Amino acid sequence: MLLTDRVALITGAASGIGRAAARLFAREGARVLIADLDETGGRAAVAEITATGGTALFVATDVSKTADAARAVDTAVRTWGRLDILYNNAAPTRLCNERDRAVHELDEAVWDTMINVALKGVFLMAKHALPVMMKQKRGVILNTATINALVAEPGVDSYTAAKGGVIALTRSMALNYAKYGIRVNTISPGYVVTECQQDWIKDPAARAAAEALHLTRLGKPEDIAGLALFLASDQGEFMTGSNVVIDGGFTAFKSPPAAGTFFRPEA
Repeated sequence: MLLTDRVALITGAASGIGRAAARLFAREGARVLIADLDETGGRAAVAEITATGGTALFVATDVSKTADAARAVDTAVRTWGRLDILYNNAAPTRLCNERDRAVHELDEAVWDTMINVALKGVFLMAKHALPVMMKQKRGVILNTATINALVAEPGVDSYTAAKGGVIALTRSMALNYAKYGIRVNTISPGYVVTECQQDWIKDPAARAAAEALHLTRLGKPEDIAGLALFLASDQGEFMTGSNVVIDGGFTAFKSPPAAGTFFRPEA
């Protein structure tokens, strides 16, 4: 197993990509701390993992709050004595889908929430995890970004800005903490069908429009989890400071205007 006896803290792991990663990491031998605001989903994820013989724990966490970030890291260390992997995956995706806009239409409160969770949350979680990893002289931090930070899409400006900041922060952290044996990488997914998209993806026309933007198919949470496993394990030990795109070929051939229905198939 690739993560035997490693301790992984995954934010946003009550659903979607984070939950798929939690399952896979546990299956590969990691002890997993699920940090999320969604207590129902988080505890269900723990039950799912423990039912198959894995080890997992849930802690209610708002990554935009210093006290919550500190508590999540402290819980992992107090429970298992170390922290090997931090996977920053939390983001207000529903907010992006429903209320993100172009700058002149964007509500300031939406901007603040997006930046606080998707960017500040990465900063706060890393701020509290890094001293533990520095002491260990070993650690891996993975940050979820998006292809929107590389190929702009109309009308998701706060999400794009926050995730662009995540990519830049990742590079800086990789540079600053390499001397402590800490690797830091970003994963930029393309379109991944999670719980948030279940309503509209059932519409054949909407699904066909989304599929036409890809060379292969729409993504699954498990696709991203597999890449995260590679980067978190020793197999990825030569990778740091990278932004790894996993998008079914989307950025290989699509121009920004063609991406206009990427998050809003009804447009």
